[in-house]
Amino acid sequence: MTKAAKEKEENINLDNVIADYGPSKYNDVVLAMLWATHLKFTEEYRLKPVAEIIDVALKDVVSKKVTEEEIKEAVGKDNQIKMERISEKKDARKDKLKKKEKTKDEK
Repeated sequence: MTKAAKEKEENINLDNVIADYGPSKYNDVVLAMLWATHLKFTEEYRLKPVAEIIDVALKDVVSKKVTEEEIKEAVGKDNQIKMERISEKKDARKDKLKKKEKTKDEK
């Protein structure tokens, strides 16, 4: 991507674009929020402010950098990873409780 193209992309005025967007803007705003959730889950955006992530997500969706299918797939994978982490934490808690009970029984 050329420097001029990058500058043009970065200078997208989201207020004007969204105001003149058309009938799909509400669906695309929802998609942008889902994309922002995915971006927040990535290492690159993990420590960035939420406002900046939302701005990037809106630009990505409005400029058609990402499709609805890509967004849904990415969010689905993120949710699967989150569920696996929750399951691992539950298992770790169960193991910890079992160890506590064993030590109580031994005393």
